Amino acid sequence: MKEIKYSSKKRTHEKIKQAFAELLAEKKALNNITVAELAERAEVTRGTFYAHYDNIFEVAEELENEFIETLDASAEKMTSVEDFPIYLHQIFVFLGEHEELYRQLLSSDAPILYLSKLSRQIDKVIHESLREHAVDKPMLDLDIAFFTDGATFMILKYFRGEITLSLDEIEWYLKQRIVEMFLK
Repeated sequence: MKEIKYSSKKRTHEKIKQAFAELLAEKKALNNITVAELAERAEVTRGTFYAHYDNIFEVAEELENEFIETLDASAEKMTSVEDFPIYLHQIFVFLGEHEELYRQLLSSDAPILYLSKLSRQIDKVIHESLREHAVDKPMLDLDIAFFTDGATFMILKYFRGEITLSLDEIEWYLKQRIVEMFLK
């Protein structure tokens, strides 16, 4: 990603990311979006777009990385596996704060890479927490994969309007499953 030195960088990035999410929701695939239409939707010139990004894929990657960075920062605060519900809460707070953006992003056909990153991140945090506390459980890797993949697809279904639960209800449900699967 290119380095820009002026104060409007953040505002320009936000406009571009919002326009990107809108176009992705409409076009359903990353490859169907052009820089010209993205710049027009964001109300910036193509030159401004290219001053900030080399291509559309960098916009998608920036959105993914922002979320993963938030998760990393929350994971660093965990001191035990019992803190995992707090970590899970941070995920849902972030999603709630950016609900419209993620509804647009995840309504397209492009979220598989994003969900894969989210699933790997949650998987990593659970593994690290459980290993540090000497949790020894048969099929632990399978249980963690089952939980993380299920959690990420529940989030996808929520943002696609395929389930009627709220983000708070999904968070509560997942916290209950964490306790049952890993803390008993």
